[in-house]
Amino acid sequence: MLGRMRRLAPLAAFALVLATVPLGFSAAPVQRAARPPNVVVIVTDDQTVDDMSVMPRTRRLLGGRGVTFTNSFVSYPLCCPSRATYMTGQYAHNHGVWGNRPPLGGYGRLREAHTLPVWLQRAGYFTGHVGKHLNGYGLGGDPPVPPGWSDWRASVDPSTYRMWNFTLNENGVMTTYGDPLSEDPRLYGTDVFRDKALAYIHRHSGSEDPFFLSVSFLAPHSESSRLRPAGVAAMGETIRPAPRHEDAFAEMPLPRPPSFNEPDMSDKPAFLQRQAPPLTADQVARITESYRHRLASLLAVDEAVEAIVRTLSELGELRRTWIVFTSDNGYFQGEHRIAAGKVLAHEPAARVPLIISGPGLPRGAVSRQLVANIDLAPTVLDIANGRADRPVDGTSVVPFAERPRRQVNRTLLHETGIAGGVRGDDTIVFRDVAVPAYQGVRTARYVYLEYADGSRELYDLALDPHELDSRHDDPRYAATRAALERELRRLLRCRGRSCRAPAPPIPPPAESPPPP
Repeated sequence: MLGRMRRLAPLAAFALVLATVPLGFSAAPVQRAARPPNVVVIVTDDQTVDDMSVMPRTRRLLGGRGVTFTNSFVSYPLCCPSRATYMTGQYAHNHGVWGNRPPLGGYGRLREAHTLPVWLQRAGYFTGHVGKHLNGYGLGGDPPVPPGWSDWRASVDPSTYRMWNFTLNENGVMTTYGDPLSEDPRLYGTDVFRDKALAYIHRHSGSEDPFFLSVSFLAPHSESSRLRPAGVAAMGETIRPAPRHEDAFAEMPLPRPPSFNEPDMSDKPAFLQRQAPPLTADQVARITESYRHRLASLLAVDEAVEAIVRTLSELGELRRTWIVFTSDNGYFQGEHRIAAGKVLAHEPAARVPLIISGPGLPRGAVSRQLVANIDLAPTVLDIANGRADRPVDGTSVVPFAERPRRQVNRTLLHETGIAGGVRGDDTIVFRDVAVPAYQGVRTARYVYLEYADGSRELYDLALDPHELDSRHDDPRYAATRAALERELRRLLRCRGRSCRAPAPPIPPPAESPPPP
């Protein structure tokens, strides 16, 4: 009911996010709670939707008392741009973070004085963060506590990508946890973050003021071999699970969807055909090892979610707390011959888990509405009755959580181009694949991509959910492609309200090719 009440706000209050979202909802107002609810946002790193299969506690405790969104995507599947989008509700061409490193990305590119925690503090919230922040935070010296955070416990680079021997900036005090060689179970990174989050909840339980808590786990992201201390095995470039979970999936077979080691790549862009030859047996073995360690690392996250929910319940806070669970991007594990990584807008990298639980929501419901990480900040602001001081490109998903069967037509933007455009020399490198900068659009049925080298891709997800056959040159899809191209040109220039404009109908493919 919360979102319905918000949509009655006058249009003059532009900064009230949902009041600017033309989704066509109308409902009678409901009585507001005297105290705004708490909000907890839990973010994992590089987690795929399929990885949720090993997180039964999260699925039961969050999905069982809330709504699972099955069509949730990130606009730019890369850590820093995705996290900047979460904190601003904006596409990269509006928040300006184009990568993980300077000069066009990383910590320092984001205007943190105009982000979600600042807006929540102004709404009367006590704000706390535990875990990973933006890439590069801490490089070059002790970093400051960013604006907007009342309680700050963030991992400091270059130690962020370690499960032991990592450093946290705890409200300006640098504290290192764990010996990299002993692997003390008490100082495992996920468990340390869990305990910091639980302590935060205990400190603020029962307060007259609501709290916001952001918890950002490293799992299942791999540890960096470049940063791994001497004497610690590489372990196939995979993250180290908690010692109690080390062999949990030692025999788990690697999933092999139709896109795994794709046999025919002739429809794919030339840069992929050149750089992604068929996977070898050794590569498949390494992918399998990585897959097993990734899953095992998520077991501690699943336990942490359970501990957070249990603590909120024991302290009487759960009934007035919303919890959002998601990931910053997905991950390739052999699909389309890509052994590891993200960046590309294909399903394995761009689709992410999203579960929202909260008071009054339907229990165990599923929403198929198309949503994205641009919607996270507007959703939290809607729950908190907060105001953004910048136009946001996303929309609150509270209405879809309240009414999971409701769906509206929508087009989402994928972009890696700089300043809204692409240049032929722009590339994004992940692992061994150099990807030309690209831009594209996604609807509930189609994904259309344009690369700086002139390559194109168009997938009809209703007929080809594994993206095996690009239809960009199929004459039956000429009208479909033209409509998607128009949507792409519109969204490349969008800002705020214009990014949320209702999507026009996209013509389906013709039944047969037009005559020559």
